[in-house]
Amino acid sequence: MKEQIKKFDDLFPDGIFAISHPENTPKVKVRALHNYCKERGITPAELSQNEMEQFLIK
Repeated sequence: MKEQIKKFDDLFPDGIFAISHPENTPKVKVRALHNYCKERGITPAELSQNEMEQFLIK
């Protein structure tokens, strides 16, 4: 098992295990979004479009 993990890790020398997004896709400030929702006792699905805009990086 350890050998399999090592082989898998070696496939990603920079340590990033993610799929990149197209450049025109906005990114989300996840931590800020989480804190905002937690403070208000709501979920991200309950945000208005204007509220959500503040967490997007275009």
